[in-house]
Amino acid sequence: MVILTSLFFILGFVTWLNGPLIPFFELACELSSSQAYFVTFAFYIAYFVMAIPSSWVIEKVGYKNGISLGLITIAFGAFMFYPAAETRTFYLFLIALFIMGTGLAILQTAANPYVVVIGPRESAAARISVLGIANKLAGFIAPLVLTALVLSNMQDYTAEKIAALDSVSRSIALDTLALKLQTPYIYMGAVILILALLVRFSPLPEIDLDEDENVAHMSIFKQILNAFKFPQLVLGVITLMLYLSAEVLAGDSIGGLGKQLGVYGEDGNFYLKLTSFTMTAMVVGYILGITLIPKYVSQVQALKASGIFGLILVLLIVTISPTIVVQ
Repeated sequence: MVILTSLFFILGFVTWLNGPLIPFFELACELSSSQAYFVTFAFYIAYFVMAIPSSWVIEKVGYKNGISLGLITIAFGAFMFYPAAETRTFYLFLIALFIMGTGLAILQTAANPYVVVIGPRESAAARISVLGIANKLAGFIAPLVLTALVLSNMQDYTAEKIAALDSVSRSIALDTLALKLQTPYIYMGAVILILALLVRFSPLPEIDLDEDENVAHMSIFKQILNAFKFPQLVLGVITLMLYLSAEVLAGDSIGGLGKQLGVYGEDGNFYLKLTSFTMTAMVVGYILGITLIPKYVSQVQALKASGIFGLILVLLIVTISPTIVVQ
């Protein structure tokens, strides 16, 4: 469980760095708001494109080696930030993010089954909540760390000040800003690489999911078609897709919204920390899950309540004027 908790912490740390990166790249690479959101697209399209290939990889190398391979891939993507920042080339950053997303797809494909098999299935939701806390705790820490190490004193790099510079001075200022990403991502890649080696030589057992032999010999396309025979599985996948979409939008777009509303703070970078507040709210939700499920509330009841309250909050968000400020 300690190893899994560490993995989900790393997963959250890498994932939730994207929130503050969006407004950062918008400034450093001179992008429009729409172009900046290719950060999120490049990262998460890797999940869609590489999900099935990841399962093929796991079949070949096993779950434990798959975890190590996923971590190594993430580290490689982090190291790619060095040449991308050196040249301040946005498409290189996007390639690096795609590689990191690919590593996370492999990592989650390999690590998620351990959550179920390391204990009773009835308490799987509680274990998911514990790992979710580790994931969202990392999501709380990541924007704060990135802001402290890279994005401090952003008042010196406002769009207005950059626009007022001549072309040479503007290029120098933006190059300097982009180079701030190099050291943190090199260190992060090194730490993840070390973790990959630790997992490879750890006592973490290989797992056997007792796959049906008839299913094992099916082509991947026949397996997908066969999955449609189980409506709960299909609806569960759709639910997870919608949930992840809402989670990512909440975490990655709140910084841009804060910037648009002028939430700068004294140092001019407070809007970059807003993802941490989103993660804090999610941690509270996970703690409630651990406390209440399944002792007081069943998993089905919790799912229904979450859907209803989520719908109510969405309606409030879209109907309340954004100009209202609570003093």
